[in-house]
Amino acid sequence: MKLSDQAFLEELRRDFLLEAEEHLETLVSGLLEAEKAPEPSEAVVEAVYRAAHSLKGAAQAVRMPEVASLCQSMESVFSRLKDRTLSLERPDYDLLQRALDLLSRLVGLSEGEGENPSPLVNELNRLAGSSGGPSPRRPSGEPRRPSGEPRRPYPTLDELLRLASEEEGVAEAPSSPSREVGPEAPPPASPPRNEPSRAPSPQVTSPRASTPVAGPAASVPPPSRATRGAGETIRIGVSKVDALLLQAEELVAVKLALDERLSDLRRLLPLSETRKGRGRGKSVASSSGGEERARLIALDEGLRGLEKAMAADRRQAEGLLRNLLEGAKGVLMLPASTLLQGFPKMVRDLARDLGKEVELTLSGGEIEMDKRILEGMKDPLIHLVRNAVDHGVERPEGRRALGKDSVGRLALSVSHVEGGQAEIVLADDGAGIDGERLRRSAVKAALLTEEEALALSDEAALSLIFRSGLSTSPLITDVSGRGLGMAIVQEGVEALGGKISLQSERGRGTTFRIALPLTLATFRGVLVEEWDQVFVVPTSKVERVARIDGSLVRRVEGRELISLGGRPVALVRLGSLLGLAPAERRKGEEKLSVVVLSASGLSVAFAVDRVVGEQEVLLKTLGRQLRHVPNVAGATVLGSGRVVPVLNVKELLEAVSRGGGARPSPSEGEAERRRSVLVVEDSITSRALIRNILTSAGYDVEAAVDGQEAWELLSDRSFDIVVSDVEMPRMNGFELTAKIRGDASMADLPVVLVTSLDSPRDRERGIDAGADAYIVKSHFDQGNLIEVMGRLL
Repeated sequence: MKLSDQAFLEELRRDFLLEAEEHLETLVSGLLEAEKAPEPSEAVVEAVYRAAHSLKGAAQAVRMPEVASLCQSMESVFSRLKDRTLSLERPDYDLLQRALDLLSRLVGLSEGEGENPSPLVNELNRLAGSSGGPSPRRPSGEPRRPSGEPRRPYPTLDELLRLASEEEGVAEAPSSPSREVGPEAPPPASPPRNEPSRAPSPQVTSPRASTPVAGPAASVPPPSRATRGAGETIRIGVSKVDALLLQAEELVAVKLALDERLSDLRRLLPLSETRKGRGRGKSVASSSGGEERARLIALDEGLRGLEKAMAADRRQAEGLLRNLLEGAKGVLMLPASTLLQGFPKMVRDLARDLGKEVELTLSGGEIEMDKRILEGMKDPLIHLVRNAVDHGVERPEGRRALGKDSVGRLALSVSHVEGGQAEIVLADDGAGIDGERLRRSAVKAALLTEEEALALSDEAALSLIFRSGLSTSPLITDVSGRGLGMAIVQEGVEALGGKISLQSERGRGTTFRIALPLTLATFRGVLVEEWDQVFVVPTSKVERVARIDGSLVRRVEGRELISLGGRPVALVRLGSLLGLAPAERRKGEEKLSVVVLSASGLSVAFAVDRVVGEQEVLLKTLGRQLRHVPNVAGATVLGSGRVVPVLNVKELLEAVSRGGGARPSPSEGEAERRRSVLVVEDSITSRALIRNILTSAGYDVEAAVDGQEAWELLSDRSFDIVVSDVEMPRMNGFELTAKIRGDASMADLPVVLVTSLDSPRDRERGIDAGADAYIVKSHFDQGNLIEVMGRLL
């Protein structure tokens, strides 16, 4: 063979990642199900045992001994579960979940280089009751070894290479991951008891997702004996499938060009009719006049025939384009379960850390959506779920006091809605969102005046939760409280062309609804003309288009306003905001064309010269050199070949907001003054570390060795912020914080607690004492500390 051993090993490891992801999903879901039941069912135990056993064998085949060792120890635990000689308690499940986290990192699904599994292996072996782990029971269906043959359950790499070279029809194995290598494994004698038999079907498998992607099989040369069968498949790199979809989308421009050519032709036909009519009205005295009239008639007939043929070609091209786009998008459609599958473990681990009990229900995992949308929704959904567990669901004792079940309920569902849309709904039965508290927080954060906050309706008050920098959490922690999460959620949803809304009832719970397109490709756009320039704005962001009388424009505090639907809306000239050179204005202009754009809870009316119309638009990026052009999201090509910018509505609205109500800039003296920090820490090492971090960030730092010395320094001089440890001699951090809050002159002084105490009770003590932020040293990150301090200051 011409393929080197190392190249073949890399090829095997690429396939191993897919297999490992499947086995890890089985282990995670199986353990979560087993933990809920007093006694795990035989099918669940069998499933996790087989997954650990198979993953161990695959890891040994690709020379990953750390993974194999950890799987061996887990297999030993599951073997005793199968024999009913071991019963797992809550701490045992915690241990197994930690082992799965490490296993996921080790196999390469996330960063795991340099991690040593030995401590966890030892703990698992102690749980299994042996130092090295018992030999696993032979799974059903595995052939028995001949008597006297030494045990070697997995082939070596040399054997794999020899088998690959001997396979008929495989003379040279490719180094690309886009083709499968090696002989087809014989089918098992019978499927596992927990997995029903499934008939094979044509599918394209993404190397980044373990779930087959529904769609037509890719066209390939005649298969070899190893791949011939009813369910032919080929593994294609995701980048190739993405490129295929992009090329299909490019044909939209061809279709738009055909529309433009057809319109041009139809504009020529009346001219032909006019010339022909003139010819009839003249007396033709010569043969040349008759010939000219005949040519005009022939030209007219030819143009009409050309129009019919071009219209037919356009219809055919439109049909082919539609089918091609649907087929290409179908290849990239994945079930929503690929997005939902990680949340049960995340909810379990987070609830355990916070001392809560939360049960998560998932539904709609079979709904297929564009892979790009599923990937884009991952972070927003993580923010929502973490907030629901942290802020929404109460502690068991609090729920019981309110007459609720001690276990909180969280439901995450995906469903189809009208108009080719999908809806993601996250609902909890927790405390709900306090609209009045949001109003107070908005005023405190200087996002609203008290008068503006009081004028808000209850629905509008709830929407404040999406404003950046606003949080109702009394304490900034590693989980929440920075006022960024919900703003990130809304930005992520709107970037995918979706919308988010919420409903909440105090004491009854909160429901978030996210409407999203099923696919990302072309979109509808409104073309507007302003000062001799043409722009496109996404139709989904257009609230309304109107023609208004110029006399209805009012000027209030230096800003122009119009009334639409009984509510005042700011009016801005689009050309002025974009910094365009003004065109010659027409005198006596009494009517204004306005486009009302809405995003992130803001609405602004933009005056333009003309609203051209609406059409299908294919967004193209501007390239790396122009990726930071203000207020521009990209560009599109019209049917005429003209390239026009696609405007970024969110940035436009933010620019208007900043221009209308920006805070005054700090004076020169304020800008130059360095903030002062009092660091309170009894550990010399920790004190030096924090001092260096803050000094490098531009702060003036003073240090104290305990709370008592810190209090003396605070009584003698002023500081902008205090960063304190908790466990210290003479006066601890909780006591120091309480004394600061008890002094009227220091009541507003921000206090950040940085401690190794990580229990929910300790966090509550921090809240009770009056701390503004609580950072756990085991999760300590200098960027995290700087960011928290910046928010508090």
